[in-house]
Order: sequence, then structure tokens, then C-alpha cells
Amino acid sequence: MKASNILLALSLAGTVLTLSACDRNRRAAEATVRESLKDPESARFGDFYFNSKTEKACLTTNAKNSMGGYTGDRQVHLQKFDNRWEYIGEIEEGVDDCRKSYADDARSPEQQMQDMTNALGS
Repeated sequence: MKASNILLALSLAGTVLTLSACDRNRRAAEATVRESLKDPESARFGDFYFNSKTEKACLTTNAKNSMGGYTGDRQVHLQKFDNRWEYIGEIEEGVDDCRKSYADDARSPEQQMQDMTNALGS
């Protein structure tokens, strides 16, 4: 009985550590996105997906544009370099599409752009 309590405690500790790391990544990603906005305080964030293998993330963002209206939900592409987030760009696509076409893609953002450019030129 005591061994199962220890295993449960270790499992819960691992879950807390994982959630804590996810929260840190999310907060840092949100701060990076805010830096790129015309009205940082207007930002509303939704789903956040981070692939730790590719170091890429998608963050659903809605913020005011220069006319003062909200843009609607957009997927922001982010890349983690040396433990620091960089804003790559944004696109109107669904959360699942962002995960598949960007965050889970092992190619670098530069290689993804080159491949898209080549495909459009074909």
C-alpha cells in the first residue's frame, strides 16, 4: 500500500512539473506575441500548442488592428531558439492545421518557406 502511495505522489509531481513548464512556455510565447502587436494590451489568447521536439509552437491570438477592430482568431507561429521565443509569423488557419503544417513539421521555418516558394513557382 505504501509503495502505491509513493508512485502516486511521484506521478503527481511529474504532472505538476510538466504543467509548470507548459505555463512558462505559454507565458513567454504570449509576451513575444505582445511585442509584435500595435495594441499589446488588446491581445486575447486561446489555444497554445508546443512541440518540444521541433521547438515550435502555435498560439491562437486575437488582437486589435490599427483601425481599432479585432482581427479575429489567427494562428501565430513561434520558434524557440536558445530558450527564447521568436515570432515567425501568423496565418488564418485552424488550430489543428497549424499543428500539422507548422509545429509538428521538423523542417526549419526557412526550409518551410523555401519549399512553399518552390511549390508556388512550379
